[in-house]
Amino acid sequence: MPVRGGSAGGSVADNLHVRRDWLQVRLSESSDLDALYDELRTAGPLPDVPLIVLTGTAVDDFKRAVSAGVPEQALLGELDGKRRLYNELAKSVPRGENRLIEGVGHVTLPLRRRTDTGAQAVRDVLALGSR
Repeated sequence: MPVRGGSAGGSVADNLHVRRDWLQVRLSESSDLDALYDELRTAGPLPDVPLIVLTGTAVDDFKRAVSAGVPEQALLGELDGKRRLYNELAKSVPRGENRLIEGVGHVTLPLRRRTDTGAQAVRDVLALGSR
């Protein structure tokens, strides 16, 4: 049965975010964050590969819904922190870039409003990788 927002023409079962196995992995990973952080700390530097980070610059409706009662200033502060974090991530590799995508949040960037940005980033990474 096709669903809106699912994978292109896919069913609910095909949509990764609602598959039971995917949810179980995510829950398992989040249950031991200390071990995950240790793994990230000891992984060493990222390899010299093209990296483009897409960063939404707005608080979208989904974020507002799951952040009910959180002051607007705190939500904006979180966005600023993410922007700074992703800038540092992009700077950690020679061919890294953080692209700020105006008017969308984390959820609305890939799903609704700016699907073009993801497609362009893939094309750009492929072009950078061939150099």
